[in-house]
Amino acid sequence: MSSHPIDVLSLGTGVMFTVFALAYLIIPGSMSLALSIPLMLVGLGVFGLVAAIVTQRRRQAQQPQN
Repeated sequence: MSSHPIDVLSLGTGVMFTVFALAYLIIPGSMSLALSIPLMLVGLGVFGLVAAIVTQRRRQAQQPQN
């Protein structure tokens, strides 16, 4: 089996939703939609920026140096 690069956006999104789900299961009603939706959107934005930066650096590392 060959290894492949980690998809930061998918990993981050999965971790974020897992944390929100566990927080809701542990303390039901502690997460209001007025707080959780904006936090999820900000988290998605941060993970998107990180994924774009990682992708750009990987492409630059793969290009042959002249």
